Parts: sequence; C-alpha cells; structure tokens
Amino acid sequence: MKSAHTVGFALLAAMIATLAATPAEAQSSRRNYRGPTAYDSQANPHYGFGRRVPVQPNDVVTGGRIIGRDPDPFIRGELLRHYNSGWPDP
Repeated sequence: MKSAHTVGFALLAAMIATLAATPAEAQSSRRNYRGPTAYDSQANPHYGFGRRVPVQPNDVVTGGRIIGRDPDPFIRGELLRHYNSGWPDP
C-alpha cells in the first residue's frame, strides 16, 4: 500500500506536467492557424476567382471572394454595396 505522501507527490507531478504542456500546445495551434481565406478575384476579374489567399483586415469580401481593398471603412462599405447592387463594372 502506498503512503499518502507518495500518492500526493505523484498527483502533484501529474498536474505540473499537464500545466507545462498546455501553453506549448496552445502556442503551436495558434502558429498553425492561418485564418479565413478567400478567392483573389482581383487577380482574375473576368472569371471572378483566383488563388485562395488569407483575408486581410482591409479586404472587401463577398461570397468567398476578395473584390477590393481599402483602409477606409466607408469606402469598403461602398465597394461592397455597389458590387452587390448589380451595377456593371466600369
């Protein structure tokens, strides 16, 4: 029969091992996360799709396609509104 000291030490060692492994696993999963992707329709505007690229914060995305890019949120909204309105491209 094991003493209480031995059982307590084994339990403590298991808890420390679990806590030590958790941040490394979390960091590894963050490093592997690539984020959402979309078709780069600006690369091939006649067909509306290109290769899949990571979506950036200033991209305008609709239907899984990047249709434009601008740092101004108002302009991004206008690009999206005009694209979805059915007006022909200039």
